[in-house]
Parts: sequence; structure tokens; C-alpha cells
Amino acid sequence: MSRSRQPPLVTGISPNEGIPWTKVTIRGENLGTGPTDLIGLTICGHNCLLTAEWMSASKIVCRVGQAKNDKGDIIVTTKSGGRGTSTVSFKLLKPEKIGILDQSAVWVDEMNYYDMRTDRNKGIPPLSLRPANPLGIEIEKSKFSQKDLEMLFHGMSADFTSENFSAAWYLIENHSNTSFEQLRMAVANLKRQANKKSEGSLACVKGGLSTFFEAQDALSGSSHCAIICIREGRCVEYRCHSCRHINARCW
Repeated sequence: MSRSRQPPLVTGISPNEGIPWTKVTIRGENLGTGPTDLIGLTICGHNCLLTAEWMSASKIVCRVGQAKNDKGDIIVTTKSGGRGTSTVSFKLLKPEKIGILDQSAVWVDEMNYYDMRTDRNKGIPPLSLRPANPLGIEIEKSKFSQKDLEMLFHGMSADFTSENFSAAWYLIENHSNTSFEQLRMAVANLKRQANKKSEGSLACVKGGLSTFFEAQDALSGSSHCAIICIREGRCVEYRCHSCRHINARCW
């Protein structure tokens, strides 16, 4: 099928790198005759047509999506010119994870910090948040790139709330330059935290035992009163030994 115009040519994009959903301005030649002429727009292999806003034959504004490739071309396709080419590329950056105590100008989805294992009924509090610094020592970010670490620990995660948690990955990412003495301090901190949690849970159980037994006695007494009334076919003057009230008032 013959085309009436030259294929689109992308000669510039601003900014030329960013995280997913970054708003970019694409500039070039023969980018379409109008909004209806624009039928395709991909950045790093991801279809961005839904967010594209045609401005002119030399300018398109859109948002970058969740692309699989970290770097790629910007390809514009039009009805009049067909599939185009690009002389520039866009680099997709991975968003930096914002800690629960870090300041942020945008809304952060706090569900990212919840322990997803709570759905499996493993006895973990449903709103347990991920601590910002579990080892209790200074964090020194690694010089290794995230991509290299993902290739080195394929299928694993540096998030210690994940089922695929890798301690080696976490240490390389956050404590690659930490001294051995500081790591020993971190081990002591972890043991101290574990002991506090155990003592706290045990104290909670001990403190609730008396309440539990009182409630059980009250229920047992009420049940006994109800059985007697059912047998008699009427409310009898039977005093419940658990709640010390007449049976008509205790069940």
C-alpha cells in the first residue's frame, strides 16, 4: 500500500530518561497530520498511544509506561506515513523506593510496605510495616547497579519481607562497605529485637489469661442457667456462681 507522506522521524525527546509514567515531549518530522492519523507510539517497546497527545506534525506529548526494556527507540506510526524511525533513544529508570519515614511530594502506596504473607494466615499482624533499618547500623548504598544485582541473584529479592529474600543481596545493596565490627553490632541488634518481640508477645498472653478465664466462667455459668430454664420451661430463681446475678439477668 502506497503512502502519501514520508515515514515519521523522531529526532528528539525531552527528557531523554526517567521513571515509568514520566511525561515526555517528542519532536521530529512527519509525526502525523492530526490526532486521528496517529495510530502507533512505542517507547522502549511499550505502547504509549493511550497517553499520547498530538500537538503538531513535529510535536507529540505522552507518558512513558511500564516498559520491559531499560533503553529503546521512540517509534511513531501514522496512517499517512506508516511506521517511522528514530535517531534518539529513551532510558527508562527504575523508581527509587521511598521509605516509610522519607519525605515525598507524591502519594506513596503504603501497601508496598505491608507483609504480603499475612494473606496466608501465618500469624503476622496484618499492618506490620517494614522497618527502615532492620540492622540498626548506618546504611551505605552499594555502587553496584540494580540490574547487575538482579542478574546475580536471579529470582531473589532484597526485601526481607519477601519469601524469596536473599540476605547476601540485602547486605551488598545496603552494607557493602560496612566493617566486620559493625556487622557484629547488627547481629546483636537483631537478637535484641527478637528477644523484645518474644517478651512482648509472652507478656500479652499472660496479661490476657485472667480476662479469658473470667469470660469463659461467665459463658459457662450463663449456659448452665439457660439449660436449667429450658428444662423447667420457665425462668427459675437460680443464682449463677460465675457472674453472681440471678439467671434471668445473666443470659
